[in-house]
Amino acid sequence: MEMWVLSFFIIAIETWGSIYFFDTFMKRKKTEPLGKYRYVVLYIFDFAAAHFGSEFIPMWTKVLLVVFIFMAFCTVFYEGECKQHIFFSVLNYALLFLADLFTLLVENLLNSRKELYAIEHNFLLFPMQMVWIFLLHILRRIWKGKNNYNELSRREWQKFCMIPLLTVISMLLMYFCYSGEKKVQTTYLFISAGLIFINIFVIELMQGILEKEELLRKGILADKKKESQLAHYRDMQAVYVRQGRKMHDYKNQIRTMQALLKKGNTQAATALAERLTESISVEMAAVNTNHPVADAVLNQKFHAAREQGVSMTFRVSDMEGLQLDEEETVILLSNLLDNAIQECVKVVQQGRKAVIHVKLVQEDRRLIFSVRNPVVEKVRVTEGTGLMNVKAVADKYGGDFAVSCDEEKFQAVVMI
Repeated sequence: MEMWVLSFFIIAIETWGSIYFFDTFMKRKKTEPLGKYRYVVLYIFDFAAAHFGSEFIPMWTKVLLVVFIFMAFCTVFYEGECKQHIFFSVLNYALLFLADLFTLLVENLLNSRKELYAIEHNFLLFPMQMVWIFLLHILRRIWKGKNNYNELSRREWQKFCMIPLLTVISMLLMYFCYSGEKKVQTTYLFISAGLIFINIFVIELMQGILEKEELLRKGILADKKKESQLAHYRDMQAVYVRQGRKMHDYKNQIRTMQALLKKGNTQAATALAERLTESISVEMAAVNTNHPVADAVLNQKFHAAREQGVSMTFRVSDMEGLQLDEEETVILLSNLLDNAIQECVKVVQQGRKAVIHVKLVQEDRRLIFSVRNPVVEKVRVTEGTGLMNVKAVADKYGGDFAVSCDEEKFQAVVMI
């Protein structure tokens, strides 16, 4: 009876520690009302894994079972991809197992025991839980809440996953190949301590990589902000030059209307006035999204494209309340439109008609921006075309960015 009470208490600590661990590294899903009972859910499965068939289930099977429980728990209650859930589930169990093994080895060395306790009795030792809580405290202090794991490449994830995986394999080997000799126990003790240090070092290394990627992204955005400001000044200068030419044309057309009216040719004067009014209307605003920055960029690119013989069609919605700031809006819109105009100019030079199709809408609280344009030939997508800056903006808000190209058209889609 006392063993069951102590087991209940120890598993309660392990369950709390595991949730504390997952909360440190991952963002919780909104799974109410189930989220209120996540502690109870994990406790029930942990207790069942520790006691159900413990005398008949092999040790390695029990390890896989507990890791699978952690993975399923993370999938239900935490955001992120499957590789993140696998990594943190294995890492959590590796550290928990290491804390148990390390404490047990210390106790065996001090008491000169010849045998290693069965694993079902290990977790009943209270000092092991204190080591586990201490490790959690260290990890909590190291981690600074950077959860944008999209910055990590697939190869980096594979390298990180190897450490906790090899840790679990090493612990199983030490468990099955245990020896009562003090030299062997001492060796295992140092190996356990080294594995604990290596796993904590992996967390700190991951933290450093994420911080480096964050600084790189901010640097890219800062450089792009300067480029956008210069581009804005150039665009404004082009607008002033274009307005100057238009004003000269308007004056000539007004003089022509005055001459026609003096001659009594009101029909020709009226037709000329209508064309002039339509021209002014198109020049002032080709598109209106109810967002000043978006309107400025879209209209500037529209006029720049039209001057080079390229047409644009727009499908837009009300952009009021857009979550992007001014610099990010310029980065997002300008890069894709500049690339599209640049490619369409090549199409026009071949004597073909070039039309850029632009979609900028907010649907289901998500921003969708897509640009589709014809190409001369299949374009090789590279980060040098400004797409890296667009991806940085999309990643900042947890969005998606995708491009596709064939021999006829190029299309880029951003969803934030």
